[in-house]
Amino acid sequence: MSRMGKRPYERERVSERLAWWQISAQLMPRLLTVIIVLSLMLITVACGNAAQQEGVTPSPATPTSTATEAGSSTASVRATAPPAPAWDSADLHVPGNFVLVLPLQFTLARGVVISDSDVTPLDEQTIRQEITEELRHLLFVIDSNSAMKIYSPGVPPVSAHLGAAANGGVQITYSQNVDSQAGTVSITFEGTLLKEQLTVHYEQYYNPSAFINANASDVVVTFNTRIRWIAPGEIPAAPRNGGYHFDANGAIILTWQTGQHAVAYEVYRQISDVDQQFHLLATVKGTSYTDSSSLAHQNLHSMKGITYAIFSVGPTGVENPGPIVIAIPGQASQG
Repeated sequence: MSRMGKRPYERERVSERLAWWQISAQLMPRLLTVIIVLSLMLITVACGNAAQQEGVTPSPATPTSTATEAGSSTASVRATAPPAPAWDSADLHVPGNFVLVLPLQFTLARGVVISDSDVTPLDEQTIRQEITEELRHLLFVIDSNSAMKIYSPGVPPVSAHLGAAANGGVQITYSQNVDSQAGTVSITFEGTLLKEQLTVHYEQYYNPSAFINANASDVVVTFNTRIRWIAPGEIPAAPRNGGYHFDANGAIILTWQTGQHAVAYEVYRQISDVDQQFHLLATVKGTSYTDSSSLAHQNLHSMKGITYAIFSVGPTGVENPGPIVIAIPGQASQG
């Protein structure tokens, strides 16, 4: 990252392109939040390296869009679902893209925290809430070869294995390991899809890094849910060409170019000198956002700087899991 230091406010450039795998752990606020809660961690863990972005270059100043702050309602979305695609029970290929419909109907929610000297059961309601928050963002996509990939925010997509189920449906299974400075999260997903009904057995194991003070956790859930078919036009493209500049009062103005089919954008922020989590700031309808918070102003010249991640949201609320990342370098980047 380029040097910023304590010179007067001016337009900055972030021109480096970062590989996708470099951000896989850092852009996991939702997944790591689940692990932190379920493992009863008492510290904030590091979430890994920086993320892939399309070239991040400054854009001309644009008026700040109207923002819906985190915790309030998001941009209005179209409620009409596309027609269900044709289903051939003899075909192992799932006929279309889909997301899970909430609430998940849990039939089992069990977990433990594992320390050197003890195994402590986890609260069942907490498990249900945190796993729901994680899985609600899954996006199941059929590619051009009729194979399936599963997308979740901040990590590379994973390929699923499709097989014939005894009830005439399709089995969807995949496993995933996500490594970060906080440790490794291992996930196993086994689902059976019949028409619009999905039955799932889901396991998640967290093995903490030796460099942090945290315990391992093991969670197993089973649930039933409906799915909602997603038309291609409901999946927005990621935003492009992000940049930033400062206004006369030192506020940070983020700008980016639109992603096709996007109707809103979720803006996340991480201040590494404060914690290692990305936090949702706002959902905006335009292509700019002004961060005038005192916390951002106080950390403009911090050692590690400030990082923003921006996700596209489609017309029916479907989110593109691939963000654009805008990084404001800190003093630690000075050479």
